[in-house]
Formats: sequence, C-alpha cells, structure tokens
Amino acid sequence: GGRMPMPNNHDSRQNQQQQPQQPLQMTQITQNPLTGQLEYTKQRISNGQLQPMGPPTQTIQRQEIANTVFRPSWNQPTMSLAELGERERAEAIQRSEAQKVAEAEAKFKPRRYEQLVRDGMEDDDKLVEASAKLDRAWDDWKEENPRGSGNKMSERGDRNF
Repeated sequence: GGRMPMPNNHDSRQNQQQQPQQPLQMTQITQNPLTGQLEYTKQRISNGQLQPMGPPTQTIQRQEIANTVFRPSWNQPTMSLAELGERERAEAIQRSEAQKVAEAEAKFKPRRYEQLVRDGMEDDDKLVEASAKLDRAWDDWKEENPRGSGNKMSERGDRNF
C-alpha cells in the first residue's frame, strides 16, 4: 500500500537529451616565464575535446586586469559640474542670440493688422498690404471652416459600417 513510486531514470535522460546543451567554455591564464606578461587562451570543451576559440594566445597587462576588478557598476560622469555649467551657459547664450535674430526677422514679416498697430508699424505700406492679405486669407478660412465643423463622430460618412 504505502510504497512511493521510484522516479524513472530513463525519463530524466530523455529530457536532458531534448535540451541542446551549450559547450563548456574555459579561459586559461598563464604567465609567460620569459616576458612576465599574462597570456590567456579561450577554449571550448565539446565531445570531450578541447577546441580553441578565437586567436590562439592573447596577452593582457596586469594593470588592465587590476583596473577592471574594483570598477563601480554604475556609469561614471564624463565631465565635471563646472564643465557642464560652461556648456549650459554657452547654449543659453546661443539660444538668446538666435531668439533675438528671429524676433528681429519676425518684425518685418506679414502679421495681423492689430499686431502692426500694437508695434507702431501701421504706416509701413508693404506690411499693411501683406497683413490685409493675411487677414483676408484668415477670414476666408474661417468662413470655409465654421466653428464645430471638425472631425465629429456624428458625421462619419457612410453609416453602413
């Protein structure tokens, strides 16, 4: 009655055979007796045989290994706060200069007549003419597109869908 079933070893071997196994990789580090440099070779074990991976032997400096051992896991800053401040200041100066140039250019571009009056430029005939044309185009657009005539859900076109 109270016997526990024994696991079938045959089933566990089948599960292992179905999963592709990654070959075991090995890195061998040796010190060259003549030069004192560290050399490493990467090898993979497959079918019980050692097979080299990549170049046969690569040298590495002891200092390179020491530099990577106690390296922090987060990204280190690439510039000081003073350098960042200088960069931000230079960008702010560029933006303000570009804004001044854009404002100076916009002063002589066509705009609404009320804006011309506000800026005291209503006596410039070319600007008044251009603003009248702009105002007429705006009035035409407003007549063609009355308020609330946009993309309404009630007017979907074909109501068969």
